[in-house]
Amino acid sequence: MSVEDVHFHEVGAFDSIADIVLSCVGIEALGVEKVFISALHDGHGTVKCAHGIFPVPAPATMEILKGIPLGQIDEPHELITPTGAGIAAEFASGFGLMPAIKIERIGYGLGTRELANRPNVLRAVLGELA
Repeated sequence: MSVEDVHFHEVGAFDSIADIVLSCVGIEALGVEKVFISALHDGHGTVKCAHGIFPVPAPATMEILKGIPLGQIDEPHELITPTGAGIAAEFASGFGLMPAIKIERIGYGLGTRELANRPNVLRAVLGELA
């Protein structure tokens, strides 16, 4: 059986595992000492979970983000998954505006969903605190 033969539909799916492992490997390989994350904003609407349909943010996302500032924006989609929330909660030294840094590298990750009011992009900036 190959990876192409397996159909993942649950939390812990191949893409979630890849996101978690590669985030950890990347942070370690780059020698990142602190991670600062912009303010978190989820969309609105509903999402289908194992126990039914729930409002966005999903229950697991809300639980993971306890104690972290969270807002919602006018996008009718889930924008913060439990996987993304877990990565943010584990590694963030702070949330909000980017501190003053000397930029060394910039990376972009593009999502496939078309959003009405913003680009579906994750940007990572590597640098030294100024």
